[in-house]
Amino acid sequence: MHIDYLLLASALLTSFVLTYMFIPSIIKIANIKHLFDAEDERKSHYGVIPTLGGLGIFGGFMISLCLFCKFYPANGMRYILAALCFTFMLGAKDDIVHLVATKKFIGQIFAACIVVILGDIRLTSLYGLFGVSYIDYIPSVILSIFTIIFIINAFNIIDGIDLLAGTIFLLASFAFGAWFYFYGFFDYAILSMSMAGAVLAFLKYNYTPAKIFMGDSGSLSIGLLAAVLAIQFIEKNEVVLLSHKSAGIHIVASPAMAIAVLIIPLYDTLRAFILRILNRKSPFLADRNHIHHRLIDLGFSHVQATVILIAVNIAVVISVYFLQSWGNLYLMLFELGLSMALTFVLFSFKFKKKVSRPQKISFEMEISN
Repeated sequence: MHIDYLLLASALLTSFVLTYMFIPSIIKIANIKHLFDAEDERKSHYGVIPTLGGLGIFGGFMISLCLFCKFYPANGMRYILAALCFTFMLGAKDDIVHLVATKKFIGQIFAACIVVILGDIRLTSLYGLFGVSYIDYIPSVILSIFTIIFIINAFNIIDGIDLLAGTIFLLASFAFGAWFYFYGFFDYAILSMSMAGAVLAFLKYNYTPAKIFMGDSGSLSIGLLAAVLAIQFIEKNEVVLLSHKSAGIHIVASPAMAIAVLIIPLYDTLRAFILRILNRKSPFLADRNHIHHRLIDLGFSHVQATVILIAVNIAVVISVYFLQSWGNLYLMLFELGLSMALTFVLFSFKFKKKVSRPQKISFEMEISN
């Protein structure tokens, strides 16, 4: 156990140091090549900022994972890695040339299929929710693919202000990683900590005023990994319960707990999709109607908005942990009701007067064949 702990710490430290070293060079290259995220009325930052932070995150993560993780056929790790590589490349292309939503969606389906069908990483039980315990193969595949795609887009959506997506992922990776480590699922603990270290290093450069954004290459990658960790937490917790291991962090309502850990991105995405559909717009149409945008419009800084949202997220996790006797259905209704109530309160406040945006800075780019 002591050696495992050292390996876990080494994985986190290695990815942190490597990403911390990579990102300054990426910022320099992005500035030279004019690979920027230019401001517009929908975004919450001024000026032009490099968008290739995901490159540094993924580089540090990959090296650390390959050094410390064991790739057994049974643990599905090679399929997770393949899906992550594909998702990263999909996001990187979007950061550079801007893919249309349809192509991004098809790419996400492909990555999810690698994980679910080839890796056999899927939801097989609803823990008695709606009277359903075990799920047949085809419904299980469909539900799992939908879950992965939804979580990927949830992280992509909340990556709208400095620190938020990375901080939410850190909460998820540390929460799931600690559980995996405690119950002996060491490969998944390494997976969690390898990405956590990389994201932690990135946040130093993403702190307001941000020097770099993670871009789609980062948000899609951490979204996919968060989905995998959540699904494996739900699935492997059933193994723990069946083996009667009750010591330590005992979770009897793991679907509700997984939702609690990811409540901010999940609820904000669900809310945004519903509002867009009700307004007869595409659910994938970008807008400025998210919870973090509302906090910014009320006068909070990016850091303050992130602190508020992560505090709410942690409070929901703690509440669900101590209310597990309610069961999954009532806990999910509690999470939804609480989220709706807090959103109602948030949107009942009046806007503060907006500060006018500075004049945009434009760059002429030479494109050579």
